[in-house]
Amino acid sequence: MRAAGRVQRFLVRSERHRRADIGVAVVLGAMDLVVIGSVLMLGTEGVFTEDWLPYPGMMAPEGETYQQDSVAFLQRLAAGGVGLALLCRLWLTAVVHLVVLTVGAGFIGSLSTYWNP
Repeated sequence: MRAAGRVQRFLVRSERHRRADIGVAVVLGAMDLVVIGSVLMLGTEGVFTEDWLPYPGMMAPEGETYQQDSVAFLQRLAAGGVGLALLCRLWLTAVVHLVVLTVGAGFIGSLSTYWNP
């Protein structure tokens, strides 16, 4: 019976903690979108060749691993951010961070490039 009380106390948070969680989730969600947008914007110069993107320009010789490096970076950022959010008991922040960065990594990985048409 005692263990159940501890688990419930761990999961249930105060109103102030919930409001802080929502605020942090909104800020980190916006920052995640900025990071994904910057990865996409930097990749338009000689890496990504999608029709809906601006003219890709000449092929960047060092851009061959840009896509896979970007996806790995987004996945590591998601893992670190979710771990930190869970340590701080910010459940909503962990979910937002995980969903936005995982979907962003999948989206970046699905774009066609000069090396992966």
